[in-house]
Amino acid sequence: MLQKIADTVRALSADAVEYAGSGHAGMPLGSAEIGAYLFAREMKYNPEAPAWFNRDRLVLSAGHGSIWLYSLLHLAGYDLSLEDLKKYRKFHSKTPGHPEYGVTPGVEMTTGPLGQGFAHAVGMALAEEILAKKFNKNDYNLIDHYTYVVAGDGDLMEGVSYEAASLAGSLELDKLIVIYDHNEVSIDGPTEITFIDDIKKRFESANWQVISAVDGSSFSDLEAAFKKAKADQKRPTLIVADTVIAKGIAAKEGDSSAHASPLGKEEISEMKKKAGLSTGDFEVAAEVYEYFRDKLSGLKKEFAEWQQLENNYGLKFEEEYEELKSGIELKADLDFAELEISETGAEPIRNYSGQYYQWLAEKLPYLVGGTADLSASTRVNLDQYSDIKRGNFAGRNIKFGIREHAMAAAAGGIMLHGGLRPVTATYLTFSDYMRPSLRMAAMMGLPVIYVFTHDSIHVGQDGPTHQPVEQLESLRMIPGLRVIRPASAAEVKLAWKSAVKEKEKPVALVMARQAVKTYNKEITAAEFEKGAFIVSDEVDPEIAVIAAGSEVETALKVKELLKDKYKIRVISVPEKEKLYHNQKYSDQLLDNAKLTVAIEAGNPTGWYRVLRGKSLAFGVEDFGFSAAGSEIAEEFGLTAEKIAAKIEAALK
Repeated sequence: MLQKIADTVRALSADAVEYAGSGHAGMPLGSAEIGAYLFAREMKYNPEAPAWFNRDRLVLSAGHGSIWLYSLLHLAGYDLSLEDLKKYRKFHSKTPGHPEYGVTPGVEMTTGPLGQGFAHAVGMALAEEILAKKFNKNDYNLIDHYTYVVAGDGDLMEGVSYEAASLAGSLELDKLIVIYDHNEVSIDGPTEITFIDDIKKRFESANWQVISAVDGSSFSDLEAAFKKAKADQKRPTLIVADTVIAKGIAAKEGDSSAHASPLGKEEISEMKKKAGLSTGDFEVAAEVYEYFRDKLSGLKKEFAEWQQLENNYGLKFEEEYEELKSGIELKADLDFAELEISETGAEPIRNYSGQYYQWLAEKLPYLVGGTADLSASTRVNLDQYSDIKRGNFAGRNIKFGIREHAMAAAAGGIMLHGGLRPVTATYLTFSDYMRPSLRMAAMMGLPVIYVFTHDSIHVGQDGPTHQPVEQLESLRMIPGLRVIRPASAAEVKLAWKSAVKEKEKPVALVMARQAVKTYNKEITAAEFEKGAFIVSDEVDPEIAVIAAGSEVETALKVKELLKDKYKIRVISVPEKEKLYHNQKYSDQLLDNAKLTVAIEAGNPTGWYRVLRGKSLAFGVEDFGFSAAGSEIAEEFGLTAEKIAAKIEAALK
């Protein structure tokens, strides 16, 4: 029956690509036996309850092979019909060209950019370990499942997979099993053109168990490999499954041309005949459906047993169970008035951020955080808790090492798993290393919290490599990513409050390293949520000066310099994109001014979207220097004195 299932996966995949006129049939045909074995024998799941918390997770990192996954989900009984398969790659279908989280039942994450699925799966496996350590009791293994990945040659070429594999090996994530679809073919031809790595040595050096010489079309080989994988409880496992791209299509087997094109109706028909299948389109033998119906009854029994376990756990360990549920639901009903942190004088914004994070961690036990080897510099470290590392998953601080790519991806995986909320931190300039995963989080609506410190040229003597210029505005350009850059201790508090209450979008909190004076105006949470608010005003202002972060202090100095000549309104804009998208509110703040001015120590391009009428934008459009921050600000014309002089010149 396993072979019948595999042949059916081949037939459905080939038909769907042919029907769509485009797509990727090569990988689905080559890995059909792997998929059949996973769904028919190996994995724990319930298609009638796709979000079962203790299900095994399967990530198709080689996302171009999406029709492989869709065909298997259909056969396994998920809410995915043959009609859905016929709509593969069609507008608003449940079967898009690459898997999309939230679109297709059973799809664990959006994949397509190679390596991302692999790296996110490391986060999923890490979350399972942390939660199991925290909540499982004797005879109550409430959280006990595996994370499976199907990855191809391209996934292992991408740098993010190197970082993630190293992290997983260092953490000894033994419940992570990666099946390497080793067909030795990429779009440009045989992989040997560019990829001659000894994968076995590479992964073994990263503390992985590597099971090689596995025939990916042999069910006995696959059975032995998975058994061996689960026997090793000290390391993650890589199963190197040798496959043939486009297996079953004689003219295409092993050829790079099979990667992304229809295979031809005659060739598909011949493949079906050789497999003993009906040659009609999208036909599934009754016994295949019957097999999975029988399989489902067993899966549902296992699910019901877990539900009973969950119920008993909730009765016996009520406090722990409520804590677990609060993490799954991301409950954040906090009284921020309880938090008393001195907000006077001048302190670095990052310091306030660190204090709020410490307080939040006590109130929200599902928060876990980590940095790319920058805990002290970013202030994102829970000093009262131990570090999460191999042999200890009871801590709260994840040491990601100098692996920004993997850190961002793993954070997304932790969020996808559920039960925890990750906080990551690094310098703003290094957000470039994290950008692919930030984009994925925004696309999937994962409310990861990213803290970025050292946010401008004011970093100073570390020089242009560490001084972000274009990063801030480029992050604001990612759809669905909230970017908040607070200007004071009070704004930091409101920023963190907004971040922990956000459940549908990732949030980037951007914090200055240098000391910033706190302004006296009290800001309400309602004002803050609008993205902008007045911090210093006059009756009938002639000039409106808008700024974000540490430049609000500069804006207030500009007002002080010009107060005898002009009436100036100063507006703090911690979340600029909200101001842009609320035109009515923006008009209310800016429209009556003779001159509108924007100040930010970064690329000013985006500020022109919110300025009105006659306007000036002060920013940085070149790389900085290794010098004191004040000297660099002087060089770029970002001092209050130089800005005031240009404002006066503009109004003459």
